[in-house]
Amino acid sequence: MSRVKNPITYDRDKNSDRSKLIFVKPSRTQQQFRAECDINTILERFNVTGQLPIGSVQPQYGDFSGIIDYQSALNAVMAAQDSFLALPAKIRARFDNDPALFVDFASDEANRDELKALGLLREETAQAVVSSPSEPVSGEPAQ
Repeated sequence: MSRVKNPITYDRDKNSDRSKLIFVKPSRTQQQFRAECDINTILERFNVTGQLPIGSVQPQYGDFSGIIDYQSALNAVMAAQDSFLALPAKIRARFDNDPALFVDFASDEANRDELKALGLLREETAQAVVSSPSEPVSGEPAQ
């Protein structure tokens, strides 16, 4: 005769004791790293210091016009997607979570000040744009 499980006849504690796991070996989990792995601690530290955890790669914008084969292009697209996803959520939301909108925005010279305000443009990069060699130096004729 099989027993039907219902709230009246089913004993949870009895069945729990019968099916529980007992670990006899010591745990290999290292509890001293518990706080370092907690996402709340990581975000709190980032909000205070602005530093990402060690091993994080900073997203970057680059010129990929030198890519010549499909695999290189696919790798560049995947790297760009990963870099965009590494941006803070507020910045991604600013571009509707669309990497193409971000690339269009970052490609426009008029947006350099906002890129600096968002912390996405390094100072040396901004200076390189201002003193680019394509602009004629005063006194020299434009070619």
